[in-house]
Amino acid sequence: MINVPVCIIGCGPIGLAGALLLSRFGIDTLLIERRSEVNTHPRSRFVDTNTMELMRFLGLEKAVEETGLGPDWTECNRWSSAMTGQQIAVIPSPTFHTVPRSTSPTMPVMTCQDYVENVLLADARASERIEMRYRNEAIKVTQDDDGTTVVIRDLDSGKESTVRANYTLGTDGPHSFVRDVIGSVLETAPLATYAQDVIFEADLSKYVEGRKGGLLYNATPSGMMVFQPLNGVTRWRCQLSTPDNKPLPEAQTIARIQEAVGAGDDVPIRITSTGMWQPTPGCVDALSRGRVFLAGDAAHISVPTGGMGNNIGFAGIRNLAWKLAYVLKGLAPPEILDTYHVEHRPVALERIDTGVRTTQSMAKIFFAYYAGEDASQAVYETRQYADYDGVLLGFELESPLVAKNAQPPPAVENPTMDFVAAVRAGRRAPHVWVDEQRGRSVLDWFGLEYVLVGGASADAERWRRAVAGVVDGTGFPVRWEQLPPSQAEPYDPRGLALVRPDGIIADCWNDADVRDEDAEARLRRQLPLQVT
Repeated sequence: MINVPVCIIGCGPIGLAGALLLSRFGIDTLLIERRSEVNTHPRSRFVDTNTMELMRFLGLEKAVEETGLGPDWTECNRWSSAMTGQQIAVIPSPTFHTVPRSTSPTMPVMTCQDYVENVLLADARASERIEMRYRNEAIKVTQDDDGTTVVIRDLDSGKESTVRANYTLGTDGPHSFVRDVIGSVLETAPLATYAQDVIFEADLSKYVEGRKGGLLYNATPSGMMVFQPLNGVTRWRCQLSTPDNKPLPEAQTIARIQEAVGAGDDVPIRITSTGMWQPTPGCVDALSRGRVFLAGDAAHISVPTGGMGNNIGFAGIRNLAWKLAYVLKGLAPPEILDTYHVEHRPVALERIDTGVRTTQSMAKIFFAYYAGEDASQAVYETRQYADYDGVLLGFELESPLVAKNAQPPPAVENPTMDFVAAVRAGRRAPHVWVDEQRGRSVLDWFGLEYVLVGGASADAERWRRAVAGVVDGTGFPVRWEQLPPSQAEPYDPRGLALVRPDGIIADCWNDADVRDEDAEARLRRQLPLQVT
């Protein structure tokens, strides 16, 4: 019998991130994976701002950055008749663009899933708290009041083993075994289109020079094709439309790629991997049942448009991991685990919907081009393709772990695109630099504990006393930090923001509204203290 606090079934990026997060809290995990190596046919490329902030917490920000394409690739997306043909549209992609920004200490990265997975895997292998078993599959998962039992089989020897874990996580992809076991239903709405996904090697440098982009769409006579640079040199991914769910023969596939380049058959193409898929966006009706939880593609599936799939998974596992750790360490009651579904599912649904709407608007560019019509309105509607910081950074969680806001959120013209940083319960805490060298962000204060962030003019002494009273009285992990005078907006100089380990504001109030004798009680109000 193998005993471990958490068993994670599925060793892709989300499973690895979950294990790494739990390890930072001192929680041991066992990872189970059917494959023998990382995904050799990567589907995800974009690592968004929120995920890069997670990588920063894990100490992997620079390693992930180094795998990415430079800003010359991420400034825009392009639509053309062919890579070397008539340009139909060039649309800026500020959410994708790998440049410093005022909203975060990190930059988004356009890279490749297997590169990111290898970064996570190297860190996991170096951890004494993480055990990984490749070429093993879970064949049975059961649970009772005290924990979960997972039966695993070694695919090489056929030997079966039993794992006893307090909690089990299913991060085992879109065809999740764990999802089926707990009876959670993946509610999907397939799009009426099929595509062949191809990874290939070719030197396209002379054809793409002056026409770089994160996504290069081509409206060829044979149908739509999109090129995606994977390493900015010779490794490429493309998706070509097909009338059904059957892959084209290799020779025909190569001919389609050459047609989309627009340089005849002079371009040598070497296909390394291919697969078929149909966009099938959807989300499960339940992210957990009892002690078993779903995350990543096991929980929700996004269309590729906008690159949200893996990023939704990273957001979910960050929401869940600290809660599991706090329960396992006896710091909070098990009831807080119910808030994973309550908080994360609306975020997943909103981002899935954003991807679908963007896909529909983007398709109109091709319809107009093929019909010989003006595509300007379709181009305007597609401007949110890679400009959706309103969705990405302006989300607002609601649950018992988050206080109610007395005022409505900041008004914006376009909720998808427009983002206004605000100190509000349920929001991601806004980034500001807290040192003159601009090397340390307020976000670097978060990760393991609750943090009470005080504005520059807040009464530090009494709030330190309140924090000490909570820690001494309950053992709950909360600490005090104060912003420097030079870094205020959007933080109120007299304001207080109680921030969770995942960087979400649990509550906020004004220093002047709380009497000295009520300070500790005000702080305790939104802490998930252990029920005794």
